[in-house]
Amino acid sequence: MSEICQSIINDYLSGILSRSEMEEGLGSIFQRSPQASADSQIHIQQLYTTGKLDDTQYRSLSETISQITIHTTLQNNQADGEDSASYFNEDSTLHLTEFTESNLDDASKQHSEPIVRSDTISEMKEDSAMDSMRPGEDSMFSSDMSMDSSQNKAVKNAIKSENLHPGTTLKKRFVLLERLGQGGMGIVFKAKDLLKVEAKDKNPYVAIKVLTDAFKRYSGSFIALQREASKAQRLAHPNIATVYDFDRDGDTVFMTMEFLQGKPLNHLIKELPQKPIKPEHALHIIEQLCHGLSYAHKKRLIHSDFKPANCFLLDDGSVKLLDFGIARASTVAGEDGDHTMFDPSKLSAVTPAYATTEMFAGMDPDPRDDIYGLACVSYQLLAGGKHPYNKVAAPKIKELGIKPKPIKGLDRRQQRTMVKALTVDREERIPTVEKFLEGIQERKSHYKQILLGGLFLFIVLAVAGYQPFMDLRNEQALISQIERIKAGDKALMIETIWSMDQMSPQQQQILSVGLRREIITFYRDRINTVFRPKEGLYDYPQAMNLLTQAKQLYPDSVALSTIEDQVKEQKDRLMTSLISLYNRYVKSRKLVKTESGEDLTTVLPLLIRIDPDHYLLKDPKLAELYLSETEKYLAKSQFEQATMYIETGLKFFPNHPRLVSLNKQINAQNIR
Repeated sequence: MSEICQSIINDYLSGILSRSEMEEGLGSIFQRSPQASADSQIHIQQLYTTGKLDDTQYRSLSETISQITIHTTLQNNQADGEDSASYFNEDSTLHLTEFTESNLDDASKQHSEPIVRSDTISEMKEDSAMDSMRPGEDSMFSSDMSMDSSQNKAVKNAIKSENLHPGTTLKKRFVLLERLGQGGMGIVFKAKDLLKVEAKDKNPYVAIKVLTDAFKRYSGSFIALQREASKAQRLAHPNIATVYDFDRDGDTVFMTMEFLQGKPLNHLIKELPQKPIKPEHALHIIEQLCHGLSYAHKKRLIHSDFKPANCFLLDDGSVKLLDFGIARASTVAGEDGDHTMFDPSKLSAVTPAYATTEMFAGMDPDPRDDIYGLACVSYQLLAGGKHPYNKVAAPKIKELGIKPKPIKGLDRRQQRTMVKALTVDREERIPTVEKFLEGIQERKSHYKQILLGGLFLFIVLAVAGYQPFMDLRNEQALISQIERIKAGDKALMIETIWSMDQMSPQQQQILSVGLRREIITFYRDRINTVFRPKEGLYDYPQAMNLLTQAKQLYPDSVALSTIEDQVKEQKDRLMTSLISLYNRYVKSRKLVKTESGEDLTTVLPLLIRIDPDHYLLKDPKLAELYLSETEKYLAKSQFEQATMYIETGLKFFPNHPRLVSLNKQINAQNIR
């Protein structure tokens, strides 16, 4: 299908097809194959990147494809009714508002049905009735929050979350394109960020999680989603999905996240009986899951709902953890906890097949709870999709005497690690993710080390063969240099990297092969010293310059691509926050320095450091705003305030003719 779409687009660009014929052709294909829409967007992005489309053509085609996608999605939804293809339709969360033996048996047999007390259902009905009686009020907030008539009118006119569909726009910024799925807390949509489109971002897509009406009935639902966004924003790691922001539009509460292309692990696991993957591929996925979870634990966050549906396998082979919705901060004796009015444990949510007995009992969360879920997912990946306990809930495992079967292909150490991680009793379970990863990974054999050493020697000798003038002494010097650097000689490492451009191609090749890991690590650390927003480091251009240098040596490096993605994600997240602050301060006329620092003089310097060519820095309206504010204070003879505005305006617009002229007039008056 993608080839046909490419052909239609190419025929349109060459004049063979009219615009209406192209739209009709693409529409018929999108109707049968929704994935063709994404393929078409990728194709025009490639045309744009290679210079075969200009800005206007790219923007026009992108908008046309998005409109066709929205139209066909609406048609499909009307034809199919409810969206049945959900990323989150398996291993549903179980709400333990009442816990009994019979419930547990049912959960073991059919773990997708939520258990809710009868009085809770009646409360939900009452809440629903109250909502219908008071349509202007937001049930997510306490009743003592009063609103004036204008606020009531705004809420009545706002978008209702139950009416969301492809084509809806939130906050006049996010256009919903298609529904991706539904989880315990919200519905997830693919959306286009119009601000990114305006900034000519080649990837303007985001994922948006909207709080569901069912979840709103929980008293702390608004705070729950806010907490999820807040906690996830603390997690900047290549194996954890990036969360950008938290916002609302009327009674629609949502958060924006990076848009991921691929599939959740529950889909992959379902395919394993027919399409098994190699053990090394499964172990690679497990390793990435461990890295992400270990990072979260170091940040004292426990996922509390680790399951395949909350792990996402991207098209490039990388893996990201999703949905820290009921994650909780772990507490350590003697340390101050993260105090909040909202406690996610009150939601009492677990997924039976991946939850520990302690979670069922409502005990305080522990990293070992996540390790149990991680081990269950790892077992399924390595055992062709089979769950270690046939998805029986943990409290029934001991009673039934179920034990996980050994996994074919794992050695004794790996088998022991898996059994230890799947132990029902928390105290006997592996204590940390690092220990689990250490035990489940394949050990590097002495044979492999000899093989790698021989391969390296072969490369060295092959390169030497192409350079007959490189004598044995020079080769030995280079090898000695590599050995010293690998042993930890940092000074020699820096000297070698900065002098590589003066070496012969043969010498560069030997060093780049022999020091691949060390050089990539060096550039990663250098990038972290210039761009790390959470620590006040904002030199994004220098970070990209360092990345360019590294990629010249290793253009095919997956590690460098991951670092680049992470840096760009951090930059995008930071720019989104800065643009939001910019709009807020402009609207409230906070143009000059204030005691609190909440003004444009803190935002604009950061924009300059991160993106000197950003369109906001060239906005003539802002210069005019400084000019009008200066003139306003001059008219009142408030020269001190006028001087403050004109000087601040000139800092950001030093060549603006009217600002320069007015400043001369003020200086002349002061001299008199």
